[in-house]
Amino acid sequence: MQFKIILSHTINVMVIPLMLFCFGCSSSTKITEQNVNGDKTEPEYINIEKDAKIPLPFISFESEKEYRQILTADYNGKKNSLLCIVKLNQDGINLTGLTLSSLPLFNLKYEKQNLQGKYYVPKSMLPPVNQVLFDIMLAFDGKNRLSEEISKEYIIHRDDNAVTLGKLDGKELYSIKYAQYDTENLPVKIVNHEFNYSINLEYLNK
Repeated sequence: MQFKIILSHTINVMVIPLMLFCFGCSSSTKITEQNVNGDKTEPEYINIEKDAKIPLPFISFESEKEYRQILTADYNGKKNSLLCIVKLNQDGINLTGLTLSSLPLFNLKYEKQNLQGKYYVPKSMLPPVNQVLFDIMLAFDGKNRLSEEISKEYIIHRDDNAVTLGKLDGKELYSIKYAQYDTENLPVKIVNHEFNYSINLEYLNK
């Protein structure tokens, strides 16, 4: 019993500060309960702007990839880190979050347009999972397939070194920087200008 109390306290201390950076964009985001039977669920949404939502888009990836990363989030000058395992494949995306000491936090599977989640801490302590998935898909979408899946009032510009997502009126919402790792060009910094947070990505298996 004492061990469980200590473990719970350790998770709370490590996780709560880390997740504050996403709360600004999570207040109206609905997180659907785990769909364990594979049944069709309600549509998922993301907050693309403070006063606008769009359906959570879905894309798959041509080849199977796995990346182990330390994600360092900066929200209003406060920095915190998370260990993340990203698996991309033809079915979609599998995302696992852990503390830096490898305590599990969550596992998300967004495959064949079906979102399933397992949570090892209360979901109120975690960032909005839809927003996390969108950030990762936007960063790793080398074929720019998201352009065909999001609302037409938003546009994605992509080249080898940078990605921007903005509105047709010129307002910039996202910017992403890339760097060369072996033979791959991988995202190293995601900036959300609308909600004032950034995420630095450090790769552990490169």
